[in-house]
Amino acid sequence: MDKTGHVASMKRLIKYSFIFLTTVVFSQNTTVAYKVKEVCHDIGINGILDKKYYKDHTLFLKNNKDYSTEGEFNLTVNSKFPLPYSFICGQKDGSFKVSALFTVSRENLNFEIDSIGNFIQPMPLKNENSVLIKDQYKFNANFSKLLNVFFNNEDGDLKLDNLLIKYSKENPNSFMLFWTLVNQFQYKGPRKSYFESFQNLSSKIRNSEYGKMFYQDMINSIKLTEKSKFPNLEFQNKKIRSSLGKKYTLVDFWFSYCKPCLEDIPKYHKLYSMYKDKGLEIISISTDRTEDMEKWYKVVAEKELNWQQYLDENGIKSKFYNINSFPTTFLLDSEGIIIKKNISPEELEKFLEQNDYF
Repeated sequence: MDKTGHVASMKRLIKYSFIFLTTVVFSQNTTVAYKVKEVCHDIGINGILDKKYYKDHTLFLKNNKDYSTEGEFNLTVNSKFPLPYSFICGQKDGSFKVSALFTVSRENLNFEIDSIGNFIQPMPLKNENSVLIKDQYKFNANFSKLLNVFFNNEDGDLKLDNLLIKYSKENPNSFMLFWTLVNQFQYKGPRKSYFESFQNLSSKIRNSEYGKMFYQDMINSIKLTEKSKFPNLEFQNKKIRSSLGKKYTLVDFWFSYCKPCLEDIPKYHKLYSMYKDKGLEIISISTDRTEDMEKWYKVVAEKELNWQQYLDENGIKSKFYNINSFPTTFLLDSEGIIIKKNISPEELEKFLEQNDYF
């Protein structure tokens, strides 16, 4: 081996040694222990956001224990940046309840919980020396009164918007606030308050890999707001604008295992048969995974989905536009302008009745 080759080999060895050392030195096992008064069939801890926020940063080490009332979860954490999780209380009938989010970093956490459920905040035992736990206590003290209203109540939304902005100015280093913004954005879509609150956060959060991902998601989502033009997505060498209806088009993002999506199909059959000759078109875009494509083909055939069908395999293009919950729908006019996002079949029927003049 010549001198140049020897130097290159040494550089590679140093590079891979550094990668190995950083994995060993900076990875750390974290224990999340809990006792819960409510009896669950089983209890889990899981990430509540898009998987990209957890990739390569947290590894779950499963324990073979009965988790119904108490136990612990061991995680290998590769990120100094706290990540969001929720407790999940499984029921015997297969249903489950999910708690509000809490953050996990490299320090051990110990929870004593009365119950697990939507908007219920699990609080770790106090540790005055923990910046992470102080952040959780302070955030929850400010937001607890709104947790049970801000998903389905417009007045609650407005109050939350104002509180988010105010809190972000006063607490620019709050990881709980940052992850709440991400969580709300994934449920609600873009709101001015999310942008403003994010901009008030510290550069440490905004310039982190997570902050950059969230900012890019918000930028991408602007393209799918009401009164904007729907992007001319292309699937299987065909652009969807070539399939627009003469008057209106419903674009429906779904997948074959999505129960709410399947429940809407009979309603769409009814509307399509009533209005397809009057200018209505439906475009269904499936986000099924590669391994589920046979299931998708089967559902399309058995449910007789006789409107336009496209496959966004593994949801790659959908994720680019931050479409992470299903079904997600868009009602477009004949030029592809978004009239309304997430219109329900019932709302669509009422809209078509009121505009049945074409």
